[in-house]
Amino acid sequence: MLRNERKDTNYWGQFATTYDDKLERMMGKGVRQNLFRMLERESGLGDAVEFGCGTGYFTRAIAENATHVTATDLSPDMLEVAKAKLKGHGNVSFQVEDSEATSFPSETFDTALMANMLHTVDDPLKALRECNRVLKKGGTLLIINYTDQGMGRVERILMEFRFAINFRFPPKKNWPVTEEKLRSALEKSGFTIERMDLIKGKINAFYVRAKKC
Repeated sequence: MLRNERKDTNYWGQFATTYDDKLERMMGKGVRQNLFRMLERESGLGDAVEFGCGTGYFTRAIAENATHVTATDLSPDMLEVAKAKLKGHGNVSFQVEDSEATSFPSETFDTALMANMLHTVDDPLKALRECNRVLKKGGTLLIINYTDQGMGRVERILMEFRFAINFRFPPKKNWPVTEEKLRSALEKSGFTIERMDLIKGKINAFYVRAKKC
């Protein structure tokens, strides 16, 4: 494992037991719950994989409409919390994986989910290409990612302040995520975008559905 990846593992792992509470204090429950409901409406997910599942909050949203979900994260601490939260979901399994270089064979999954993790990786394009590799032809990619696009200057400053209070100063990677960056990265990694919605709230978020070409 690369040194910077180990650093990220240690950084986010320290918040594993408090992550959900901190995140909701920072941005409120509304946007997160709205995104959860949107994911719940995605049907026929088949054999699914989630990259960067964290505490398993969004894993639960797709588990009901998937045959099986393989929930992955770089942080073992996050996975332990996710296991506890999803104890009653027999169709979910967990394993440590680096989303930029997974151990899965090509064309394994029908659906992939990336929830609020693209801006935390070293190379979002590499992560998306890896996602394309493990998806079957015509497979579905679902992306949720928070963004400051569409927010005013004061709102952005307040958001940064709330983030610093709750999470201090994590290693900055690819923030902010913008529509232009997302569209370009998805097209370069072999996906066709079906929908890209900007969900507004205390902090804004993208909701994306794309298909492997």
